[in-house]
Amino acid sequence: MKIPQHYNPIMPYLIVNNAKDFMSFMKAVFNAEEQLTVPLENGLVMHGELRIGEAVIMFSDANENYPPSPAGSCLMRDDIDEIYSRAMANGAAALQEPADREYGRSAGFADKFGNKWWLMNPSA
Repeated sequence: MKIPQHYNPIMPYLIVNNAKDFMSFMKAVFNAEEQLTVPLENGLVMHGELRIGEAVIMFSDANENYPPSPAGSCLMRDDIDEIYSRAMANGAAALQEPADREYGRSAGFADKFGNKWWLMNPSA
């Protein structure tokens, strides 16, 4: 099996209400890059892909067949404090403020789409 170069062996697929707002949040908070967006005729997102570094997150708008399906994700990042600050400025709810812990620097927040994001820097 050959995995296409723009994909990873495992990628989360989030189904959210208001996928366009989700995409804006991800760009503002994580500096995510839009890799692909497949719109529906009604303006909703049938399928979208965002790249954060080497990782790809797939997403779509929820509908009657696919209800919202939030997730928890852990990202290994150097810029935890900056990401956390941008998340708070973009309407996220604090779960765990940035701090040094026995396993490294970490933080956590929930976005308005129901997803929980955990940030870690084990070398901090």
